[in-house]
Amino acid sequence: MPRLSAILAACALAGCMAPATAPAPQAPAAPVAPAAPRVVTPSVPVTPSVTPPAAPAVPTGPVDGRTGLHQAALISVTGDADSRFTVLFRPAQTDAAKIDAAPAQLCLQAGRGLEDSRTNKPGAGSAMPGVQMMIVTCSAA
Repeated sequence: MPRLSAILAACALAGCMAPATAPAPQAPAAPVAPAAPRVVTPSVPVTPSVTPPAAPAVPTGPVDGRTGLHQAALISVTGDADSRFTVLFRPAQTDAAKIDAAPAQLCLQAGRGLEDSRTNKPGAGSAMPGVQMMIVTCSAA
């Protein structure tokens, strides 16, 4: 151990070792002012402009010879002995004027006059949405 003391003493004289000193007291720093809040503007996503849907086109295409309705609108025509007919059709796929004229057209094609016709209201308990039923009664020959 004497040898270690001699080495430490020699190092202290040679300046190899810095003397142990307490850190210098620092003056208290002035209080830091709080930073101003950063203004954040929310980014609003740019939405593409939406164009309104186009008005439905006037139905075109082949027309059924018996009813006068567009073939795309006609689902079925059934009847009994040319005096009573049931017509299933899609009103959105034909003109309202053609729907109104269909009963008389149907009876005329059968060689009879129109006696009565009725059409159910859209969605009136229908098992087929968008489909209407027309019942046409023609006069006796």
